Amino acid sequence: MIRAGDFFGAGSGSWLDLVLAKSLAQGKLAYPGPLEVPHAWAYLPDLARAFVAAAARDDLPAATTLHFAGHTLTGAEMLAAVECAARSLGIAPAGGFRRAGMPWGLIRAGGLFVPMWRELARMAYLWDVPHALDGRRLARMLGPQATTDIDSALRQSLQLLGLAGADMRPQAAAA
Repeated sequence: MIRAGDFFGAGSGSWLDLVLAKSLAQGKLAYPGPLEVPHAWAYLPDLARAFVAAAARDDLPAATTLHFAGHTLTGAEMLAAVECAARSLGIAPAGGFRRAGMPWGLIRAGGLFVPMWRELARMAYLWDVPHALDGRRLARMLGPQATTDIDSALRQSLQLLGLAGADMRPQAAAA
C-alpha cells in the first residue's frame, strides 16, 4: 500500500480543480484550510511512477505500507505556486488574484442532504492539522523517486484542465 497526500495532476476531480483553481479564470483562488498549515500533496504522474516501481517488485512483504512524500506546502505556499503557474500560462488578472476560504458551514449544512458533502465535512479536520508524509522508507525499498517540482507540476495540471491563457494554447498548424 502506498499512502499519499491529496492528489492533483490528472485532469478533473481533485481539490485543485474543484476548489483551489475553480474560479481561476475569474481571478479568484480558494483554499480549504488555514493558510499557515502544512498540507501533503501528491502529483499523480509522480505517484504513478512510484506505484509502477512497487508493482515491479515481487520481493516486497505482503503487507508493506509506504509513504509517498510528494510535496508539503502551507496553504499560502500552495496558492502562491498556483498563482505563479497561472501567470506562466497567461492568466494574470489586472488587480491580482483574490483569495477566499472554503464555506465549511454551508458544506456541513448541505451534508444533511448531500452524502458527498457530509463526507467532505467529516474530513475537514485534515486541513487544520499540519501533516507531511515521510518518503524515506519508500526510497529505501524502491530507490529514489523523482518528484516533479511544484511549479512544473501545477503548470502541467492547469494545462490539463484547459486553464491556459489564450496566448499559451497550442496553435493549429498552417495548411
